[in-house]
Amino acid sequence: MTIIVGIKCTDGVVIASDSQQEFGRGVAVKRLNTGKIYIYNNQFAIAGAGTLAHIEKAVGAIKFALGAAKKRKGGVELSENECTDAIEKSVTAVYKEYNIDRAKFLGEPREKNFFTPILICGGLGTIDGKSTPCLFIVHSEGIVENVFDYATAGSGAAYAELILKDLCFQNMMVKEGIAAAVYTIEEVKNIDPNCGGDTRVSVVWPDKKSVQELDTAQIIGLFNKVKPVLDMIRKNIVPKILGGELNEEELRKILERRQS
Repeated sequence: MTIIVGIKCTDGVVIASDSQQEFGRGVAVKRLNTGKIYIYNNQFAIAGAGTLAHIEKAVGAIKFALGAAKKRKGGVELSENECTDAIEKSVTAVYKEYNIDRAKFLGEPREKNFFTPILICGGLGTIDGKSTPCLFIVHSEGIVENVFDYATAGSGAAYAELILKDLCFQNMMVKEGIAAAVYTIEEVKNIDPNCGGDTRVSVVWPDKKSVQELDTAQIIGLFNKVKPVLDMIRKNIVPKILGGELNEEELRKILERRQS
C-alpha cells in the first residue's frame, strides 16, 4: 500500500511518495524506510504502487527501453511522444510475460491479474528540440497517459486527489509543486493507515537536465512552514466564508490590503 503523487510544473516535475511498504513473508511485514522513487539517467523519476517485485520489473523494463530508444537515435534526447512509445512497449511486454504467458503456462486464467502495478513517471522529453517536463501515468497493461497537471496512485490516491484539486493551479512552479506534494503526502499519511514512513521527494529539472532528491530536513522544514498557514486558513477563514461572514468581495479586499 502506498501513496504517490506527481505534479507537472512549468519548470519541472515533482514526484513524491511515502516510504511504507508491506511484504508477504508468510505473514504481513511492514517497513517504513522503503525508497519508492527510482532515478534513471538523471532524467527520469519513476514511482510505483503495487507489489514491489512487479514495480521493479516494470521500472527495469522502462529504463532499458528508454536507453535503447535513445541509443537508436545516436544519443539524441527523446521527444515526449518517443518517451511514451518506449514506455508503452516495454510495460506491455512485461504484462504479456507476467499475465498472458504465465497464465497460459500455469493453466490458470485467474493469473491474468497477477501483474497489476501503476507507475507515475516524471521526466524530460523534447518538443521542437527543447527540453520540456513530462508526466505520465503508466498502467500495468502498458497504457500510458500523458498528464498535464497532477497524478496520484496507491491506496491513498482518492484522498490525494481531493487535496490536490484545491492546491494545484495553472502555471505552477516547482517550488509551489514541492510544497503541494509534501503537504498532500503528509495529510494522506494521517488518514490512510496503509501509508506512512518518511516522505520522499524528487524533482526533474529540464533546464538543468538533472534530477534532484530532497533530503529529509528540507522536506520537514517545508512542511512545517506550509501546514500552520493552511491550518490557519481552514480554522479561521473557511468558517467565516461558510457562515456568510466573509464573501468574495470582502476576501478580495483583505488580500489587496495585504499585498499593498
